[in-house]
Amino acid sequence: MKLFYNFGLIDVIKKEYIDNSYMIVEGENIVEIGSGDKLTEEQKHKGINLQGKTVMPGMFNIHAHALSTPIANPASLNWEEPAKFAIRGLIHLQQHLKSGVTFVRDMNGRKQVETGLRDAIREKIALGPDYYVAGQCLTMTGGHGSNTGRECDGPIDCKKAAREQLKRGVDFIKIMATGGVMSPGMNEDETQLDEDEMAAAIAEAHKVGKKTAVHAHGASGIKNAVRAGIDSVEHGSYLDDECIELMLERNTALVPTLSVDYYLFKYGSERGVPSYAMEKAKRAHEAQIEGFLKAWDAGILIGVGTDAGTPFNPHYGTYMEFVSMVELGIRPIDALVAGTINSAKIVGVDEWCGSLTVGKKANFIVLEENPMDNIWALKNVDQVYKDGQLVLIPDIEYLPHLE
Repeated sequence: MKLFYNFGLIDVIKKEYIDNSYMIVEGENIVEIGSGDKLTEEQKHKGINLQGKTVMPGMFNIHAHALSTPIANPASLNWEEPAKFAIRGLIHLQQHLKSGVTFVRDMNGRKQVETGLRDAIREKIALGPDYYVAGQCLTMTGGHGSNTGRECDGPIDCKKAAREQLKRGVDFIKIMATGGVMSPGMNEDETQLDEDEMAAAIAEAHKVGKKTAVHAHGASGIKNAVRAGIDSVEHGSYLDDECIELMLERNTALVPTLSVDYYLFKYGSERGVPSYAMEKAKRAHEAQIEGFLKAWDAGILIGVGTDAGTPFNPHYGTYMEFVSMVELGIRPIDALVAGTINSAKIVGVDEWCGSLTVGKKANFIVLEENPMDNIWALKNVDQVYKDGQLVLIPDIEYLPHLE
């Protein structure tokens, strides 16, 4: 049993900062939280004094590509052996964990190593964050992600493709509804898999209680996916009023991945990202901000994901998604809620993580500064606790070293 005391607690359920708090952890779980005024001097003597620092739930990154190295052309590494991909993935996941991310949702597998990597972490063979995997994304023949995804055409084939991923034990199904920024020869907003194709795959996931997520930039693709029953829209660059209305009707969540543009625009052109990709990203950027703010104001459930693993988008940069939200006018506490308990709700794990609540996993981070006062405090995490244990990972200077 561990007692932590003398810290300010960020309660993402009540949306408040509670000074002079204490927390008792037994095994992997939180068993008690309260005011430090209740503690005796003897209890404090046996506890861990956090010296007035801030404690909050571990951050979530629910749109990442953990097996992708964030260089100018991540696909150039696709020839590598599966074992090397698994090692890359583990290093990336440890970068997430060291930076304060205790839950990662991986949007596309490579070499089919992602389920084994996830199981190694769950079995404590390797150290990493809680890790949910989609396996191969489902994409039309020649569609966005077809270099690593499962190509499928027509409802029957899409149903089979979903069943193949579920057979491998994936945690959710990822579907591609539109083109993408990094794929040559296509526009990011063009419609790809049709509504009936996506509906067939989504039904298979929902039959066994699994969530689904869709890569979708263009409005038509977003509407097709929402009508098909998707659980979360990823990116949502060209959300319009009809999209938002449909999403509200169907309780569809949004993971906007705003910070991907920060890294792409800052480093892409000078470090070799193709001009066609830069042009598509710039074209979508303004529309995405407008749609995101409309979705936020409308009350759509919004989570935090960075698209880490895309060009120069590091696996230690989740803080930038929070910063991006705040710079667009979102209150810091609301951004923190989006990146903790709301992200947990989108993934479907809010019963056991996502907030510092009695009975939940003791996954939390310690910060020198209160991010409710300065959201940039999330960039410099002092300590990370996963399953009640202090995480000790050496600094991993691994490509790309950007800042």
